[in-house]
Amino acid sequence: MEEIIESLRPISRFLDRIQSILALDFLNDYLPKAEDNDRFLLVNKEIIKSAILATGLGIQWGLHFSCGCYLLWISWWQNQQQQQQEEDLQDQQDQQQHYDNTHSHRVVAMTLWTWCFYITAMCTFHLLEFYVTAFFNPTVVSSDSFLVNHSKAYTVAAMIASTEFWFRFWFFSDTTSRTMTLTTTITATTTTTTNYLWISITVLGILMVIVSQIIRSWAMMKCGESFNHYIQTQKKENHILVTNGIYAWLRHPSYFGFYYWSIGTQLVLHNPISCVLFALAGWKFFSQRIPYEERSLIRLFGDEYYDYVMRSYVGIPFIQSIPKDKKKR
Repeated sequence: MEEIIESLRPISRFLDRIQSILALDFLNDYLPKAEDNDRFLLVNKEIIKSAILATGLGIQWGLHFSCGCYLLWISWWQNQQQQQQEEDLQDQQDQQQHYDNTHSHRVVAMTLWTWCFYITAMCTFHLLEFYVTAFFNPTVVSSDSFLVNHSKAYTVAAMIASTEFWFRFWFFSDTTSRTMTLTTTITATTTTTTNYLWISITVLGILMVIVSQIIRSWAMMKCGESFNHYIQTQKKENHILVTNGIYAWLRHPSYFGFYYWSIGTQLVLHNPISCVLFALAGWKFFSQRIPYEERSLIRLFGDEYYDYVMRSYVGIPFIQSIPKDKKKR
């Protein structure tokens, strides 16, 4: 995706500005100038940037988490009201009309809840990227550790996902008194089937997001000072090969976690296009990155890493690993 973006120069320049804003580069005009050897000012700049990013992400997390809880309560309250009022209505047609109206409102509440969950999950991911790095590998932590300016492809993916969700929400829904719903309720049976399908996809997405986030953060903690957001080509004194814990089964658990986390977020949003794009783009990225990283690691650790590869798994389908024949190295 990066190659496609770079070939479209106007879009690439626009994304450069977005990346610069996400990296808070505009603060450089207001902060004291520091030479490369002035570590005190450089550290202070990083602290200021990190504090701003943490505050912004924390506010977004709090707002969307609170709104999500409120929407869940609204959905539950509407369900209780629907059951009570349907018992009071004698006419079957009135019951069906009331059911349709209440159902449409509840669907809107739950659909907006999925957006709140998505933003909460995004903020949780970026906050954990920084804080886990800060606690377990403080020598490399910086404002870039939040990964909010990870890459142009990552930014484009987030924009596509958001656009698909809101476009579908506003333009491909039934309108009931200017209230949007995701499905047309024709019969109670159809509605029930649709509800079960919607709930199943949502729950699957939530489980993927939570489990994948745990796996990625656990991997970063377990790896400690050996973990880095950038591929290492030179072996540092504190760089060791971790092969226990979650690394006993998965040799790239942080990649495994991020890959399925990204797909899970799109399942929660019910974004069919973005779900496929995320799966394909993520696979393309890791199919190039993992073999490259493994070649670097086998140069650093030799047969120790090669033997480790033989007893562990990547976990992402159809990712080609290093050659099994040592002579091909």
